[in-house]
Amino acid sequence: MPPFRSARGFTAIELMVTVAVLAVLAAIAAPSFTPLIERWRVRQVSEELQSTLFFARSEALKRGGGITVIRNDSQDGCTISDTDAWNCGWLVFADKNSNGAMDKDEEVLQQTSPPSRVKVKLTSINSSTGQDSGSLTKPIQVDRWGQLTSNSTSFFAFRLTPLGSSNAEASASSLCVSGSGRIKRLNSSTIACT
Repeated sequence: MPPFRSARGFTAIELMVTVAVLAVLAAIAAPSFTPLIERWRVRQVSEELQSTLFFARSEALKRGGGITVIRNDSQDGCTISDTDAWNCGWLVFADKNSNGAMDKDEEVLQQTSPPSRVKVKLTSINSSTGQDSGSLTKPIQVDRWGQLTSNSTSFFAFRLTPLGSSNAEASASSLCVSGSGRIKRLNSSTIACT
């Protein structure tokens, strides 16, 4: 008679208990990742906007001005009704006649797709207090010296919040832009731009 050898491995019951414990731990941990994911999305959009503004300034310096950054009204199934919202993405184009509107013969230099689940608003900033002073509905124009203006305002901010959240959300962010092109990122969309 051959010697008895014990089988090695897991039984079906041990495997089912392990899977059940992992499922419970995953269910407990999943909600805590939501703020982290929202913060990451907002930061990604903030960096895309910052990159776009730097690109627009460099093109304006290279071409002698006439560069405009404009929001998309609708793209890829995205539609917005707020005139100050940039949720459907934005584009940079060579604005030959400096009218702030993209005409048929004007060249698109860069286009950004709609941000995923992030609300983007453009507001003017009171230069003495640093607080929001109203919505901006005009595009951002860049002159030959790289100075940024929107609706004759040279101090403005992009307020970024997760879609469906308030400005007080912990994962909200702001990009404060001065006319000279200085951009400052804040980890809140309610803090004054100073």
